[in-house]
Amino acid sequence: MKLNLIFGFAAPIAEIALGLAWLAGGHDVAGRLLTFYWWLMVAVLLGLPLLLVVIHMVTGKSMLAGAQSSRAARIWQRTIFFARVVAMVAIGCTSLAVLSLTAWCFCRVALLIVADTVQKPSGA
Repeated sequence: MKLNLIFGFAAPIAEIALGLAWLAGGHDVAGRLLTFYWWLMVAVLLGLPLLLVVIHMVTGKSMLAGAQSSRAARIWQRTIFFARVVAMVAIGCTSLAVLSLTAWCFCRVALLIVADTVQKPSGA
């Protein structure tokens, strides 16, 4: 619940505040913090699932998926993410936006691999 509160409401409000301070106020530090935060998110979305896939490959066991979130929470998170990507493109960080979308897709596929619970046939 705390993660949904932080990443669902607090982080987007902080991003909006940093963006306004940067674009309207002319504070370059806010822009640097904002782009650092976006690059950090890309690094986490690429690195953490990669680590989980490597652990899955070494152990051979499927990891349990976390608690299921509500449909409204998933739609809200995706809306915030794609609004962030649109903002990245709007301010000229097109490569960051492409890497962010790539990281999101990689994270989805990696988590599907890690949470694989399909029973394999006994003859295989």
